[in-house]
Formats: sequence, C-alpha cells, structure tokens
Amino acid sequence: MTRFSANLGFLWAELPLPDAIAAAARAGFAAVECHWPYDTPPSDVRAALEAASLEMLGLNTPRGRPGENGLAALPGREADARAAIDLAIAYAREVDCKAIHVMAGRAEGPIAEETYLRNIDYACRTAPDLTILIEPLNHR
Repeated sequence: MTRFSANLGFLWAELPLPDAIAAAARAGFAAVECHWPYDTPPSDVRAALEAASLEMLGLNTPRGRPGENGLAALPGREADARAAIDLAIAYAREVDCKAIHVMAGRAEGPIAEETYLRNIDYACRTAPDLTILIEPLNHR
C-alpha cells in the first residue's frame, strides 16, 4: 500500500492548522508535515492528529527575521538558532513528531559552515530521540 504525507505548508494553508489536519485525513493522507506550527498550541495540534488518526512526520525550526529562512548557519545568531532548535524540539515532542528540519538560513562561507555544523551538532545532542533533518536548497 502506498502512503502519502500532506505538507500543510502548501495544502490547506488557508485553514487553521487543526482544520488542515482534518482536511488531510478526509482526503486520505496517512500523515502530515508542516513548516511552522508555532502559532497553534501543541495541545490543539496533538488533539487534531489523534482525532484524525494521523501522525506528524516533520516540522521546521522557526525562520528567524524576514528573509533569513532559518538561523542555524548565521554567524552571530547562535543563541537565536539554539532557542529556535529548543522550541522545535519541545513542540515536536508535544505532538509526537519524530523529525525536525533545522533551517540553515541564508549564509555562505567557511564561518557560516562552521556555525551550521555546531548548531546541527547541538540539535543532535539535545534531541537524540529525534531525527534531525537538513534540506539543502539549490537554485540550479
């Protein structure tokens, strides 16, 4: 049997997150993932997931300021990156989500790479029970 996950950052994005979860279940999806659930209390998301018999496969760390698209690789923003990682870990655990995409942000160069690797290491050490994901973006 083929199983699909609905990315609620794209599907039913106009709905409140609990309603989008219900819509995904009605459409026959087996699971969901979302970008940034943080405006919705995790208890509401967990209740919606349980009511729909769906699991949340993954979520992202917060994006940071407009245009940053993540914080983990931004030199000088290490405290903010780790706060974002901690928030994502806590949220994921509350909704029984097993994976977090640690968003790098827009940065390049060896210092950005070192910063990113340190923050990924922090995420892995802080949450050995979760899968820490990276998602390289390439415009080519």
